[in-house]
Amino acid sequence: MNNKMMMGLIGLVLLVILGGFVYMNMKSGSVEDVVVTPTTDIGQQPVVITEEPTMTIDETTQSVTNDQTVKEFNVDGSNFKFSVAEMKVNKGDTVKVTFNNVEGMHDWVVDEFNARTKQIQAGELETITFVADQTGTFEYYCSVGKHRQMGMVGNLIVE
Repeated sequence: MNNKMMMGLIGLVLLVILGGFVYMNMKSGSVEDVVVTPTTDIGQQPVVITEEPTMTIDETTQSVTNDQTVKEFNVDGSNFKFSVAEMKVNKGDTVKVTFNNVEGMHDWVVDEFNARTKQIQAGELETITFVADQTGTFEYYCSVGKHRQMGMVGNLIVE
């Protein structure tokens, strides 16, 4: 029995060695099959591809001609007041208003020219542009809650 046990033990050892050999060859074979190709050379800058910006013009957009003047106003909005109480422009001028909200939630609206910013939070700003195509004095205001009734108004004078 001793002989049979010894032969079985030797067979088992040979089987383990053979299995390890096969396992190592399969593992190293899979590494050799992988081909690594460099994508960039050292020192080469990446190429950035950008698309040209597109502009969509709808029927309410008005263009600025050489005869028109652009009048720009920076208006800060805080609780129940605008920093600019009055704006004066000429008929036909393009009016550009950059509204900066410094406190609370507000917007800037003038109904007669269908001009309005979005309602924005403190720290945000928005710019709108429109053409002053009629003369008169027009009230601009904040449409949030009762801000208009509480005095958050100003005048746009078109001469």
